[in-house]
Amino acid sequence: MTITLTDELEELVSEKIKSGAYQSADEVITAGLRLLKAQEEGMEALRREITRGVEDIRHGRFTTYATDAELESFADEIIKRGQEGQTASRPQ
Repeated sequence: MTITLTDELEELVSEKIKSGAYQSADEVITAGLRLLKAQEEGMEALRREITRGVEDIRHGRFTTYATDAELESFADEIIKRGQEGQTASRPQ
């Protein structure tokens, strides 16, 4: 496969190699493509979660918090559950 880069991108690849972060242009391009793949997968996961949230709202599966204190109490409860879960999963 042959690819053509703009002068700007070619300079970026060269800078990454000169910095010692990568050994070759292949490594720079591979790293960039892996990041692109991860970003796309992350965006897809975000779309799924947004769709799930919209469906939950449509079906009335949500709770309304009217004050900052109520929301803070809810956040504290989530943190507490998370900490309890971490403690329970630690080996004794």
